[in-house]
Amino acid sequence: MAAAQNLFDAARAARFTQPMRSALTLALLCLLARPAFGQEGMDLLQGKFGSADDPAASCAANPHTLAIIDSRPHLARIWEKPYQGSAGSERLREVYDLEAAEGMALTLSEEAPYHADPEGTGGNWVMQFTQSPQGYCWRRPDWPITRCIDQQLRCDPATS
Repeated sequence: MAAAQNLFDAARAARFTQPMRSALTLALLCLLARPAFGQEGMDLLQGKFGSADDPAASCAANPHTLAIIDSRPHLARIWEKPYQGSAGSERLREVYDLEAAEGMALTLSEEAPYHADPEGTGGNWVMQFTQSPQGYCWRRPDWPITRCIDQQLRCDPATS
């Protein structure tokens, strides 16, 4: 694990452009994940997504994109116009600390309270990518893989 930290530190210190650092950080994270998130997982992040349940955040009304940004690394959800989420605050983007990438899921930690948390269990979430329907949903790390909420649909065809 020390070698992985050295690689992360080297990536941060190198004089790469922001997109190059982001790509390098994600590639290093993917190499360390077991099983690897891999190219298929990276392809799942591409494109636009919209809510299956909330018309105000649907593909037609206000889709969002996903972006990996470095400096921990982070995952950002970025809307085209301000959106009011389940926690009640209006925003254009949400930023999560990317804790792990495994299989078809990303384990994330909220940087702010984005999701309503009636159980008071904190801001740790798993972004679980789904095939049918194509997109992703959210679950807690301690929930079974079959329990997933807030389904987000892919607005455009997946790249491959």
